[in-house]
Amino acid sequence: MEDNRKEQVEALEALKDYNPKVCTALKEIIPELKGDKKEDTQEYADHIFRGVNWELQVINGTLELLNEKEQQVTKDALNEMVTHVNDAYVSKNEVQLAQVIESELLPFVEKLDGYIAKALA
Repeated sequence: MEDNRKEQVEALEALKDYNPKVCTALKEIIPELKGDKKEDTQEYADHIFRGVNWELQVINGTLELLNEKEQQVTKDALNEMVTHVNDAYVSKNEVQLAQVIESELLPFVEKLDGYIAKALA
């Protein structure tokens, strides 16, 4: 049990360091998806979403610790957001993807730093 908690703490520490990079990348990709497309927009979006997927794996593996002191992330809300992002990503509708990033994913990852801080305090 103690080993599991230690692993979750280590995972959240790694997430704490990585999350600001994801926030920055999401902010950068939104205008590109809305029409200010660059030569590497699709590659950049794919790269960002590999990072987002890693973050989601960490969040899923640390939900117990994230929610230990208070309910911060619910599995249902997380799954709903992921479904919206995935649907937009798979549809290849870049404007729709930008909207979902801007309205759902980015606000979540921006709040994630606070969730992590509370869990590690």
